[in-house]
Amino acid sequence: MRALYIHADSMEFEAKDRTKVAEEIPADLHNGKMEEVLVVFITVESDDEDKIAQVAAEASKDILTVKERVGAERVMLYPYAHLSSDLARPKASVEALDRMKDIIAASGTEISRAPFGWYKAFDIKCKGHPLSELSRDFKGKDEKTAPKGKDAYFVLKKDGREVSIEEYKDGTDCMMYMIGKEALGKEAPSSGEPEYLRLCKKFGLQWESMSDAGHMSLAPHGAMMFDLISDYSTDIVNSTGISVYHVKGTNMFSLDEPAVKEHADLFGDRLYSISTGKKSFILRYAACHQQFAMIRSWNISYKQMPFGAFEVADSYRLEQSGETMLCFRTRRLNMPDFHVMCSSIPEAHEYFTLLDGRIYDEIENIGRDYDMLVNFSSRKAFEDNKDMVQALCEKHGRDALIHIYPEGINYYWTVNIEYHMLDQMKRPREIGTVQIDIGNAKRFGITYADEKGEKQYPIILHCAVIGSIERYMYALLDTAVQIEKTGVPGYLPVWITPEQVRLMPMSEDYVAAAKKIADELRSKRIRVSVDDTDATVGKKVRRAKQDWCSYSAVIGDSEVKSGKLKVYVRSENKDVDMTAEELISRIKTETEGYPIRPMYLPMDLSRRCEF
Repeated sequence: MRALYIHADSMEFEAKDRTKVAEEIPADLHNGKMEEVLVVFITVESDDEDKIAQVAAEASKDILTVKERVGAERVMLYPYAHLSSDLARPKASVEALDRMKDIIAASGTEISRAPFGWYKAFDIKCKGHPLSELSRDFKGKDEKTAPKGKDAYFVLKKDGREVSIEEYKDGTDCMMYMIGKEALGKEAPSSGEPEYLRLCKKFGLQWESMSDAGHMSLAPHGAMMFDLISDYSTDIVNSTGISVYHVKGTNMFSLDEPAVKEHADLFGDRLYSISTGKKSFILRYAACHQQFAMIRSWNISYKQMPFGAFEVADSYRLEQSGETMLCFRTRRLNMPDFHVMCSSIPEAHEYFTLLDGRIYDEIENIGRDYDMLVNFSSRKAFEDNKDMVQALCEKHGRDALIHIYPEGINYYWTVNIEYHMLDQMKRPREIGTVQIDIGNAKRFGITYADEKGEKQYPIILHCAVIGSIERYMYALLDTAVQIEKTGVPGYLPVWITPEQVRLMPMSEDYVAAAKKIADELRSKRIRVSVDDTDATVGKKVRRAKQDWCSYSAVIGDSEVKSGKLKVYVRSENKDVDMTAEELISRIKTETEGYPIRPMYLPMDLSRRCEF
């Protein structure tokens, strides 16, 4: 709804001719006049139609505030179709005007309303002071329920004791920093630019200057790493033992859909919104909407439970531009979103525990560990789920930071675990997550038939085992930086290293021999490059190390004759003698169980563009 306020000495109108949408009015309402009046010219828009009550209440409250502020004695509502080209239907417009008239009249204010749908002549005398002309745009936002009380934080020990954060002293570095950040509002002191950014530049991960803030672009190495992680996230959910339905969805949803709006309202002010002129949409912040929209039309029996739906979903969150962070906090992210439909709370606990185990397995696979921030939507949610969380603490041999939200807000979830690792900057960073959702099945109309044929609402688990694709990449790069701190070259796991092997002919005479070995490696789906440039051997060796190749070898007369290669192994920072077959065997062992993709660049360095 759009409005123009005029504080006037007087306003007089006369209804002349009907339009085809004119409302019926008695003869005595064809004319109207008021003095010392706040005149409100109003256009009701199409987006207002599903929220007439809210937008009318919002506008009425503002009109009364402005009336008092400018000292007007009365109010005239004047329907005026010229403030917008996106008009509501006549019935909705009249309803909005009548609601506003009733609300304002109930305050004791003298009010009149000009008729809707008539050509009218009017004469207005504006007072001309600084506040005499004001414009407004009302969205009709629902009043949010005020939470009762404050956020509560304490530590749940693995033996089940609850310890206040003031008394807790023996936690890991990550836990203590997490308590400082989450419970006490203290960030770790800044110590310059994060070192992982150097690796972002190396692998072609950067902000896209031609886009909105917080949007990344990826050069070939980064693009290949991204796709491998996406493949890997898919492999993980397929290996959980849960039946998985893989889907693909759109990335925007209409706020006209009540379930979408209700869910979106709980997400707060980080929603990305766009308008097509007639409708407003939100860009998805996860795959929830799309998966739920599909599943609600499925014919589901208890015999299929539990099952999961999965998509690597491009998602959008309107992070503050000053808080965006390459790979970690972006406005466009890609979430490997896994939703598991469970038939009961005990079943949800069982699979929550299973997913928790996979989350820990995956971070341990890259040499890191997690501490848990466990969020509960209420004290009751904590009591209902405490035994499960304590069992997780026992299993991992770790305490957990507990956060209980204030009472009074009807959240759709009960318990959510954020898995944090401590990065090089001494900041806890959330990577993986899992959550129990008790509200969205009903909100979206997802049901299944139980043993008696009766409709039931499933419990939904939300999970990102490795976090977003970008955050998992962040974890890998931060791990490489921390490896460097031990005095050896940083390295990435072989399965995700953009160039697993670099072969370096000593001269042009050995290029053919190097390419023959490279062809053998490529036939085994190993990413191999050949430095066939005219650079010196020393420069080629340095370049292979600068490019973070997992393995590199010089090819010369000795190697051609003996079949033995002196291979530099980056993870060990030393040369190891091996044959091409032994190198293949080693790489196959190190990459077993991980996805494979070809190199995203030409094999020959001489054919590559510089970027």
